[in-house]
Amino acid sequence: MTPQGAVLVFWSSVALIAYGYLGYPVLVYLLGRLRGRPHLREEITPRISLLVPAYNEGAVVRAKIHNCTQLDYPREQLEVFMASDGSTDGTSELIAEAGNAGLLRGVVYQQRRGKAAVLNDLVAMASGEILVFSDASTMLDRGSLRALASNFADTRVGCVSGIYRVVPGDRQGSGGAEAVYWRYETFIRHAEARLGSMLGAHGALYAIRRELFEPLEAGTRNEDFILPVIILMKGYRSVYDIRAVATEDAGEMTGFSRRVSLAAGNYQQMALLWKRGGWLRKPFLVFQLWSHKGLRLVTPLLLLGMYLSNLWLVSSAGYRAVFAAQTVFFTAALLGALPRLRRWGRALVAAPYYFCMAHAAGVVALHRMMWGKTFAGQRAPSLLSHRK
Repeated sequence: MTPQGAVLVFWSSVALIAYGYLGYPVLVYLLGRLRGRPHLREEITPRISLLVPAYNEGAVVRAKIHNCTQLDYPREQLEVFMASDGSTDGTSELIAEAGNAGLLRGVVYQQRRGKAAVLNDLVAMASGEILVFSDASTMLDRGSLRALASNFADTRVGCVSGIYRVVPGDRQGSGGAEAVYWRYETFIRHAEARLGSMLGAHGALYAIRRELFEPLEAGTRNEDFILPVIILMKGYRSVYDIRAVATEDAGEMTGFSRRVSLAAGNYQQMALLWKRGGWLRKPFLVFQLWSHKGLRLVTPLLLLGMYLSNLWLVSSAGYRAVFAAQTVFFTAALLGALPRLRRWGRALVAAPYYFCMAHAAGVVALHRMMWGKTFAGQRAPSLLSHRK
């Protein structure tokens, strides 16, 4: 590589990483403040179907069942479905027990088929004009359903996301970084929602109009991104309501395998949207997809390019100082792999570790998605099968 080529790779990588993580959030925030489009909210109570899929959630499912019975929404206008997808830890028994007691409609599948298949079945059973999706591991504030429903008074609104709050309660030192990450993501989605064009929703709690639901392809991950984007493509608005709150312990979200699973969903959702087509007719949506999601997926390559090109340029004092800073950052990330150091180091170690761990998980996920390997017992559709 020539010195000029190294300079080009280095500064291009820096610029794209900075834009993806800082520039786009600031830009969409300013656009939302300048060109935000408010929507109508009214106190309405349409019939709601709350759908909760679960797999091996024995530690939290009893609390989730109780949480669902405490929601402030007219009983005659609410039905709750909770389904066990081949659970083996007692989840099925607890759901069946709640169903027999009339607390909700319990559905138990003996074999695990994947979240997409379960949601397709639950939607087919549901009678609500508004479908609300929630994870078994998240607890909802009492007034969350009323808050979500009020947004559908505006006929332009097709999807509403609640806010997702992570409580940093784990002892491994990653919970704080996880909570910071979700506050960052919440900031971006809130800014996008001001424009009526929020990319994705929080899977912990979101709602859509029933007629806008499209059956999910087998093996689909991250349906909380796919469904809202499809709704945007249909010309409806996707908005945010911070009055609807879902809370989860950070310990439920941490771990490398969980990050690999989430990253796999990110790759797959982009492939599925590409396969579906039609999104190119919406230039602003393309801009959002590239800025918010596309750049995240290539960040591991950008980080590698930035580091190696910087190494090529260490003969210059300025570049040498930057290379030293990068080396310290990545060393801190490696040290953060030790839980005890994460607890002690916190911001100095936990934050670099979390950032690098998430992108390392993306590399692992890409490899597995390319060849259609399994995730938690479910075979993922190969990305190669989506090529045209």
